[in-house]
Amino acid sequence: MGNSSSSSKSPYSAREVEALKGPFSDAEFDCLAALAEGANADRAGFEELFSLGPVPVEFDMPIVANFGAALYTAFLHMTDIEPPTTSLTLAHVAKSAALCMRSPTATIVRGLWSVFDPTADKALSDAELRQLFVAVLLMADAGHTESFASYVGAADAMVASFHLHATDISRAHLSSWASAAFPLLHTIFASWMSAKCFASLPSTRTSYTTPQLSHRSDILSRYDGRARSSRYQDNPCTSKLAGTACTRDGLSFNRLCYHLLGYAGPTLIVCTATDGGTFGAYCDTPWKDQSKFFGGPGCFLYRLRPNLLVLPSTSGTNYMYFNTKGVALPRGLGLGGTTSKCRLFFDEDLDDCYSALKCNSFAPGSVSLRASFQILTLEIWGCGGEESQQAQKGYRADTADLINRARKVDKAQFVSNGFDREMFLGKTFGHGTDAARIADDEH
Repeated sequence: MGNSSSSSKSPYSAREVEALKGPFSDAEFDCLAALAEGANADRAGFEELFSLGPVPVEFDMPIVANFGAALYTAFLHMTDIEPPTTSLTLAHVAKSAALCMRSPTATIVRGLWSVFDPTADKALSDAELRQLFVAVLLMADAGHTESFASYVGAADAMVASFHLHATDISRAHLSSWASAAFPLLHTIFASWMSAKCFASLPSTRTSYTTPQLSHRSDILSRYDGRARSSRYQDNPCTSKLAGTACTRDGLSFNRLCYHLLGYAGPTLIVCTATDGGTFGAYCDTPWKDQSKFFGGPGCFLYRLRPNLLVLPSTSGTNYMYFNTKGVALPRGLGLGGTTSKCRLFFDEDLDDCYSALKCNSFAPGSVSLRASFQILTLEIWGCGGEESQQAQKGYRADTADLINRARKVDKAQFVSNGFDREMFLGKTFGHGTDAARIADDEH
């Protein structure tokens, strides 16, 4: 054990120290001991360490503006230490840190809640819940490069989402809402706390890493990136853009096929409709062209604007549908529902798209603002990292090679071969996409 925790000046016995140490390593506990000592000697320094940064004067957010001070007060109240004191002790810091970082989900949410309700005896107001969400967004977005107003707007959307779930803002309701719509809320808080408490350690165990978009998006803001990453169970550290099917390439189903096929990792579909709604789907399985459903329970539907809504998978099995060649079944891309009526569907012409209110595979709710919608912008993001991108490059190279070979020989030689007949005479690559177009896309 480190020096600070074993000092002869410590008021704690060796057994008490071991009990306080709990889930922390020796080095981590020494950091907490130093934090407690520093809080006594320099409370302003403690408050500065846990600050979320300045809040513009036009926003009335006293808790966010003084987050370090609010956390200090929360540390005094969230444990059962007797007798009550007005100054932090090692027991306060160690027990509170354990609650906020190394505890079950509901307990960590309780720790965050205590910053806004130290005595845990009331419901929060809309203004306080708004501040809580702003605080979490600031914690997640380590760079803080957007205007403060963007975080406030995002928090307002989250408050609206919460009120679709409950009207009374209780801690139990917050935990329940977060489990469905923002399941990594507690992870963001715990990771931020860990980074602050153990900043001096060479490696800090964190469960959440802020994802970075590799290209500028015409739809997704940094907040949207935080919102979508808050739903991932295997939260990727980065998101690599697989391509856009609209702004840069022209809106067509051909481009959608090009960007999806061959990518070996999870993907995110996001679109903006002409009525202003922004929504889409996270898909946990690589896309394949077939007439049957596939995918897994990691898929979910979501809406980002005008308010946040996440529709996780339920007990069904029909998650992903992608059919470009079938005659008897609808041709297009679908999520949920059945082949005759998907929950969310993009037809092969992208002019007869629709969504439904419920199905057996995803939680009920309206993804788009209208049952039928027109797409304004559509983007496809790859979330599988470099290996998935390389797999798609190899797939495209093989495709171009096969197409070039097909041009040089009599196609009749391929008719007897089922694989080549499907490859060259089918519509796998966007109804006749040629090698020159593929070569252009590589640049």
